[in-house]
Amino acid sequence: MPGPKTIGIIVHREKKDALDHALSLIKWLENRKIEVLLTRWTGERIEHRELIRDKKEFGRKAELIISLGGDGTLCRTARNFAPYQVPLLGINLGGLGFLTEIPISKYKEGLRKVLEGEYKIEKRLMLEATILKNKKKIETSLALNDVVIGKRDSPRIINFKTFVSGELITTYSADGLVVSTPTGSTAYSLSAGGPVIHPNLEVIVLSPICAHTLAVRPLVVSQTDEIEVILEPPSEEALLTIDGQISFPLKEGEVTRIKRASYKTILIRLKEKFFFKILQSKLGWTGISYKSHIVSEGEK
Repeated sequence: MPGPKTIGIIVHREKKDALDHALSLIKWLENRKIEVLLTRWTGERIEHRELIRDKKEFGRKAELIISLGGDGTLCRTARNFAPYQVPLLGINLGGLGFLTEIPISKYKEGLRKVLEGEYKIEKRLMLEATILKNKKKIETSLALNDVVIGKRDSPRIINFKTFVSGELITTYSADGLVVSTPTGSTAYSLSAGGPVIHPNLEVIVLSPICAHTLAVRPLVVSQTDEIEVILEPPSEEALLTIDGQISFPLKEGEVTRIKRASYKTILIRLKEKFFFKILQSKLGWTGISYKSHIVSEGEK
């Protein structure tokens, strides 16, 4: 497939040297006759105002968006630009990096492959979370990793009645609930005791946080299911958090509706990714051989 001719860059706002790396990246791309697009925040800080585009033009014009940071930066980029269905390439400036494709030290090698069209596309399920009060929408957001309903300021547990496609599952008494995509199954959901889900599967995971009933366990449902969570007495307030980055207050009686989003996150992949090898590397799993132990008939 042909390489992109117009590339947008999203920069982590807090990582050290991120803006310096952005400047190097812009120079490298422009030397190869690639048109570069920047958000206002980045363009003003590196004094490249001529490259600034508003969100709509940025999303419509970019053939590829580079997320320069970590997985959090890529999640934010996915939420903002999923409606434009632009492929994303993550360049990792450090940290765990499940989603980011290449380390900053190898960005030139990686981008050469992209510009030559040597890449594959991978699509990831996203969620749409909506808060309703008296059946009217108050807030709505996309999520790539997870939607978390948790305690706000009080140390007390919260109670929330949970339905899946209209069927009552239970009323959880817990510190919260993580509703995650397969992509997010290795994030907060994993810390809450949820299962690791292969990203090719299109399912949704419900993982209660510190449930006060031993019988409560994580639940995997279909991507076509619609989840509704209602905050119940004596809980007065909770917090709805999207990808660990943006939060909305939740009050008693309000309904949180979570379903498969209309959009998917499109990721650029430069080579075949072996999911379980990534888990071994990122999670520090030991005692596991990456190579298959299956023995063919001729080897027996």
